[in-house]
Amino acid sequence: MTFSICVRTESPDGTVYGTAVATDAPAVGALAPYTSVHGAVSTQAFVNVRLGRRGIALLDDVPLEQALSGVLERDEHAALRQLHGVGSDAVFGHTGEETEEWSGHETYPGEGVTVAGNMLTGPETLRAVSEAFTEGEATDAVDAGTVPRLIDSLAAGVEAGGDKRGHSSAAVVVSAPQTTAYHDLRVDHHDEPVDELRRVYEAAYGASDGFSEASKERIFD
Repeated sequence: MTFSICVRTESPDGTVYGTAVATDAPAVGALAPYTSVHGAVSTQAFVNVRLGRRGIALLDDVPLEQALSGVLERDEHAALRQLHGVGSDAVFGHTGEETEEWSGHETYPGEGVTVAGNMLTGPETLRAVSEAFTEGEATDAVDAGTVPRLIDSLAAGVEAGGDKRGHSSAAVVVSAPQTTAYHDLRVDHHDEPVDELRRVYEAAYGASDGFSEASKERIFD
């Protein structure tokens, strides 16, 4: 009932990691997306938030594939899970054999992109999501335009069919060298959650007026 994308991009200040997700369940931003300075991960299908929390934490010490395959090995219900993500030099995707159709994932090592979904109308959703991001225009913003490109990718997924039951929540989480308030956005329940996510992003971006760590000495942990 969910589709998501994890990405690694480069900005003028360094590497940016991001995760975006949309689903027909409320408050997906509290469950699925995780990012850090070392990678981006999404846990979904029959969600186990520990896969995301432990997986992203392990990236401080071990490579992506070792981290994510390791947490799956310790999950007795891995066949019900989806888990995917990107690290500094690798990508990873897992779709359990008992996830609900249509389900699957795609990985693009050269692009630093992974996409995954379950309970979708079909595989065209994932193609639309990945293409929207990779064909989007990077900018010289603090996150290389990662947030609007991620929102565009969610919109493309919805347009292609997305969750076959509909969509009620969406989220974007980004880790960038310069953190801003619009790097952690979510819409917990809305008739058009991706459109609302874009509205919130545009409002937050407009209000930020350069409120970054470097320019305004704001503190983001």
